[in-house]
Amino acid sequence: MPSEPKTDSDDETGAIAISSVVEDYLLDKGKGRDGESGNYRRHAEREIDRFLEFLSDRPGSPATFEELSVADLREYARYLSRQGWAEGTIKNYYAHVSGFLGWASREGHLSENPAQRTRAKEPLPEDTGRKSGEQQAWSREHREQLLSYVDEQAYNAIDAISDDPKAAIKDCRNRALVNLLCFSGVRGAEILADIDDGRRGRDGLRWSDLSLGDNSLQVLAKKQRWDDRALPAPAVPSLERLKQVLDPPSDDWPVFPSLSYSTLVQDFSNSLLERGYDNEEIEKIRLEKVSEGELSMIELCAEYGVAPSAMTTHGGRDVMKRLTDRAGIELDDDTHGYLAPHGARRAAGEVMVRKYGHGEAARLLDNSEQVVREHYSHIEAGELADLAAEAFDEAPQSDNQDSTE
Repeated sequence: MPSEPKTDSDDETGAIAISSVVEDYLLDKGKGRDGESGNYRRHAEREIDRFLEFLSDRPGSPATFEELSVADLREYARYLSRQGWAEGTIKNYYAHVSGFLGWASREGHLSENPAQRTRAKEPLPEDTGRKSGEQQAWSREHREQLLSYVDEQAYNAIDAISDDPKAAIKDCRNRALVNLLCFSGVRGAEILADIDDGRRGRDGLRWSDLSLGDNSLQVLAKKQRWDDRALPAPAVPSLERLKQVLDPPSDDWPVFPSLSYSTLVQDFSNSLLERGYDNEEIEKIRLEKVSEGELSMIELCAEYGVAPSAMTTHGGRDVMKRLTDRAGIELDDDTHGYLAPHGARRAAGEVMVRKYGHGEAARLLDNSEQVVREHYSHIEAGELADLAAEAFDEAPQSDNQDSTE
């Protein structure tokens, strides 16, 4: 929990510090059933922490409910909207904070919930009520352009692997990520690491989660249980090649490792400290093998059997931004400006709906058929329009003619 500039006892007026009642709120909200309360509490705590950290960085540092204003909530809504998250994610994160402040109002700490004021919510993504067809979905042209680019990059890097093994790992990793997002319809959060959630299944896809021979993978699904997902054949070769180039010493390694130098240095140091090495020994190894040697940090981790951290969801978005730009893909998309991971999932759903219908699309996307029908209703509307046009074309002409006198 971020530290606050004031506490209850620091405020001579008796104003209640926002941070001082968070545990009370989480306790009250932790009385759900069917195991949902623990998950809700975890996400609520994360978002309230994010909010408190945001407040602490603002001039004047509003620490008490008395100091909290609609302007603070408006700025927070604007902050969330700038992070590049999906519209639903932004609204969900804001809703957690609004829920907390609504509870605070009912407890008498606030006269009203400032998060629900229209002015506070204005910077949030606009809810037009027309969801279907408005969210980003990779077009076939953009998909093929991106796949062609990452293929070329991986081929060139593999040809020069003896000169730059790290580049081969990076380009093969990026190609495999694009292919998996493109063809499987998985959520980015199911295969990349969430820095706010250290649970197994939210720490990045592992090689042990993949069954390349059976064309399947296991993920911790949105409904908080492990599920088998389809791994379509077009995505398999890039994953096989990545495994060959990466050559992970253990199936516990992430499929999409972070290649950040500082992150890998930290991973390496922490692992060797746990094995009994001291800091001086660890630094000597790194200097000899990497700084003065020929290994990259990811290769050093492999040599010593150190599992690296997985690429985070934020890192995945950054990778997709770079790949979109370098592939020369231009988008008419004011919200993102790049091919976002969830756009690949939505495109996979569209392909399945058009080819096989809502039921099969629901199975691929791990959603209910009802949800899929709602999300892709624009497809059905378009098909009905075509049928209607065809019906009118084939309808017999009426013999009745208007007459004039």
